[in-house]
Amino acid sequence: MTISMTDYFRSRKSDRKKETRYINVINKDNCTSCNSCATVCPVDCIYEVVSPIPSESYHQIDTSRCIGCQMCYRSPNDSSEFYQLTICPWNAIDMLHNPNMKPDTQSVLQPYYRGSSEDLPWSKLEEYGYQLFLDGEVFLTDDLPDLHRVFAALQEEAWMYSEEDNVRIVSTESEVGEGFVRYSATEEGRDLLDCMYRDWHRIFMD
Repeated sequence: MTISMTDYFRSRKSDRKKETRYINVINKDNCTSCNSCATVCPVDCIYEVVSPIPSESYHQIDTSRCIGCQMCYRSPNDSSEFYQLTICPWNAIDMLHNPNMKPDTQSVLQPYYRGSSEDLPWSKLEEYGYQLFLDGEVFLTDDLPDLHRVFAALQEEAWMYSEEDNVRIVSTESEVGEGFVRYSATEEGRDLLDCMYRDWHRIFMD
């Protein structure tokens, strides 16, 4: 089932019980909004960001509700070690080993942080940082304060851009809509994310 972003966040429920082994992320630049992924999603966590120009609409996955079932990426029953029957005809979906399940000893983001905050949620920063790396934006429901604290860390001017300069990865000017907040990466933040996620080992289907 396809649902618009506005309707999705108006009716969304925080119904996932635990972190999942996998999470999927859509690259909006490859997405044509063909609905193939949304049609097979068993938990309806895929919504459409509708543009006035139809060719510029695209889909996104709410990773805080994704159950990692792989259905939007491939058909498990029709795939094997040698062949994958993929669902997305445009290769717009990346499947990740969820960094929140087995966090690395040191996050890929950690060496770039020069702020004073301690005990940052590094695995969540990795999860949403990857979405910012791919798309430059993340839509987040407005009723999960813990996740908004993740973005508060990304909005600190405390991320090493060069030996001399710190930057914000996420702009402090966020778009607030009905039931959601849209966070956007800064230009410097995207450049930095390109460095952070180069050869990131958690992408295992691409």
